Amino acid sequence: MTSKYIVFFRRVSSKNQDLEMQISADALYRQQYLPQEIKVIEEHAVSANKLRLSERPEMMKLVWMILKDQVDVIYAFDRSRLFRDFYESNYFISICRKKNVRLFFTSVGNGHQQSTNNTLIEGVLNIVGDVEGKNIARRTEEARKRYPAQKLGYVKVNKQYKKALDKEKLLTQFFIELANVTSYTELDLLLQKFKKGLKTNTETLLRIASDPFYAGYDLSNGKNKLIHVTPYLTLAQFEELQKKGAILSKYQEKITFLKEQNIYQPYCGICQKPMNFHYNIQEEDANYSCARKHSKVMITANDLSVIILHSLENIIKKLDTEKLMKDSKLYFKSIKKPLESNIYSLKRAKDNILKTIILENDDLQKWKEEPRFQELKKLEAEVEESLSKIEETEQLLLSNKNIIQLIKDYLESGKVLNPYFLSSMLIQKIIVFENEIYLDVSRFDYIQDIQKTFIYEEGVLL
Repeated sequence: MTSKYIVFFRRVSSKNQDLEMQISADALYRQQYLPQEIKVIEEHAVSANKLRLSERPEMMKLVWMILKDQVDVIYAFDRSRLFRDFYESNYFISICRKKNVRLFFTSVGNGHQQSTNNTLIEGVLNIVGDVEGKNIARRTEEARKRYPAQKLGYVKVNKQYKKALDKEKLLTQFFIELANVTSYTELDLLLQKFKKGLKTNTETLLRIASDPFYAGYDLSNGKNKLIHVTPYLTLAQFEELQKKGAILSKYQEKITFLKEQNIYQPYCGICQKPMNFHYNIQEEDANYSCARKHSKVMITANDLSVIILHSLENIIKKLDTEKLMKDSKLYFKSIKKPLESNIYSLKRAKDNILKTIILENDDLQKWKEEPRFQELKKLEAEVEESLSKIEETEQLLLSNKNIIQLIKDYLESGKVLNPYFLSSMLIQKIIVFENEIYLDVSRFDYIQDIQKTFIYEEGVLL
């Protein structure tokens, strides 16, 4: 197997497109290589306008191969098949040059500029590709607004959008009742009622409420009447409906608030599977529940948060800082003792060498020229190094006191500011039974004698 590949890269933006034209264009070039030399990389339904490089697995694979010196030549239909974004295009060109990878475009005969080594020309062509890509994205979005692939309540016949017979009555009634909503709780009841009948979800119904397509208009750039659309309401009715924006915003705020309570992942004590999170706009509460072929197990998100917070307080309170410091001192002694013993031995060896030099050398003026003097200097350096290690270890021991206090302060603030993160460190698993909750607390030596049982009734820990 060759260490470097000839890569043929192909991409289409949507499911409705195929690669036949690109395959045909690179067929002549593929004939020049052995099958084992070729690597084909294809992206299906991948938009270079909408997705960043990191969101394109096949392109990331190609980049990785280039960086690993596994690519010799890359064939692509044109620059737009690789990238649309100016900065990503420049990055790709730069790594190709760095790794001596040649680029070749198979559509050069169709008016496309072949790859060059000129940085300025390539930069300009990348800018053109970026602008062209944004224009395509804009035109696509405009076309989607006026001629969507599908729309709830409509059937598309010869580019004409007619009301779907099975949805027409319900959707018409939805708009009528929506116009009379006066609060976010009424809106919730309305959405729950119609999402079942229309077989959709609340998010889709909320989008419909603010979509001028249902009035037969495109309002993205002025008032453009869509003559190919049979409207469910007039433009005046749609504009009046948009005055309900404050109610819709309040409803979205409530949903966001309730969803944000889903910060833990409890497990059912009966089936041991993750419990499901639910929220109720009318009651303004959220809960976790499980009823997989067994009696229902449930706990409110608020109750679970209170219990976990109290458990974290209990764990933090039982953090044995004295034991932590004691162990630090013992560890310091275990380091210091052999170092001191080593210093003593080094000093004795140093004294012995010094005596030998003095006693055996008649000319005391030249004793530094004695070869063993270098050995003496080496021993002195080792003594200094051992003394430095002892001093450094002592400083670390003193720092431990400050670190321990910082840890306690962090844990105290963490239980309020980020209980999820703190619980993920200290609590391994949350298991919920019908009337009990088990918390599997992380075990380590510096947490001792934790209270193991609490009674929680009607929102209060007893």
